[in-house]
Amino acid sequence: MADWIRSETGSKFLLALSICLMAAIGVLLYETRVMVHEFETAFAAGQDRIPGTASGELRSPETPEPSVAAIVEGRLSRFLVVILLLLAGLTVITLLFSLKHLLKPFEDSDPTRLTKDELLAELDELADEDDEPDDDPHPETEDLDQDPVADLLAVKQLHILKQEQEDGAIAHSYNKMVDALQKINELEKKHTRDLSAANSQLEKEIAEREKAEREIRHLSRQLLTGIEEAQKKLAQDLHDEFGQTLAALHMGVETLWNSIPDEMGDQKNSINELIGLIEQLGDKIRSISSDLRPDLLDDLGLAPTLEWYIKEFQEQRTELKIAFQAVGFKKRATPEIELVLYRIFQESLTNIVKHAKARQVTVMLTFNYPKVILMVKDDGVGFDPTQRYGGIGLIGMRERAVSVGGFIDIRSEKGKGTTIRVEMPVS
Repeated sequence: MADWIRSETGSKFLLALSICLMAAIGVLLYETRVMVHEFETAFAAGQDRIPGTASGELRSPETPEPSVAAIVEGRLSRFLVVILLLLAGLTVITLLFSLKHLLKPFEDSDPTRLTKDELLAELDELADEDDEPDDDPHPETEDLDQDPVADLLAVKQLHILKQEQEDGAIAHSYNKMVDALQKINELEKKHTRDLSAANSQLEKEIAEREKAEREIRHLSRQLLTGIEEAQKKLAQDLHDEFGQTLAALHMGVETLWNSIPDEMGDQKNSINELIGLIEQLGDKIRSISSDLRPDLLDDLGLAPTLEWYIKEFQEQRTELKIAFQAVGFKKRATPEIELVLYRIFQESLTNIVKHAKARQVTVMLTFNYPKVILMVKDDGVGFDPTQRYGGIGLIGMRERAVSVGGFIDIRSEKGKGTTIRVEMPVS
């Protein structure tokens, strides 16, 4: 249909149809003018009949002249016929041109359709190929060379095949890309699952480790508490039982010394030596009892107990100078915190005497809410902080601090002394 419209016959048909439409329009205009003229003549004469016809036809006297209504009805009939013909012609032309415009995109998108320039270019290429010598011994190629249209169709077919191959290669590449993306997606999902499982396992191990640490700290705290309770009980027993016994023994020996006459000087001297031994034994028991659990710590608090302990310690170690300062103690800490700080202080002085060879020690006790800070610094030989000591030592100090939620920092360097800093929560 589109080819017929573009052909010479279709163009002539459209031209003839257009001329007919123009003639119909002319007839319509003529009929309209004649009808208007007749109406004007009839109305001017004051008649209800119009003489003659539009074409000048003469009627016989016997023939009655048509009325105005009949003339108008005839004119209107012809008028409607012409209008219908005009509308039909316009409809046909509109449909033909619409069909032409509708078919144009499909014609343009037809991959098998070649333009005139493309056909000429392909024919030129075929001509150039014909000029070149052909070494092909097969005779059937000569028949192809003799038919340019067949060659052109073959070239077009090759063009289509090549396009199909390119489309197939693109589709194959797209499929490979989709497969690769699916594999990558699967690997990502697998990696995500593995990572999630590893994170879950790690979180589980961390939770188990934290639980084990809490249990260990709880057990360590219970152990230290049990040790302190045992030491407290032992100190009380030493003070109550041995103290009373030694006091009675001392009084009995003094009574015996008073009952001996002066003439028995040797016996009195022996009794005096015995009294001295009893007094030394009492001092030793009081010292052991104080080391086990000082009564001052329960009665007066940490700062007075440290002052008393430093005084007693310097009486035995005159070569060691200890400077003590307590700041901010307007109220006492909990008994458990005071006991832990006291034990760490005891162990610090013991390590200084055994290993540091220091001459000067500085002790600073600070109550800075919500913490209590104890710092012990010496000018001794120092040591390697990474070295682990047996017994209670540094490990015992750390365990005591951690058992009550505290923190201990031990810094030392060989030849530059050691600094121990302990922080404890007030409550």
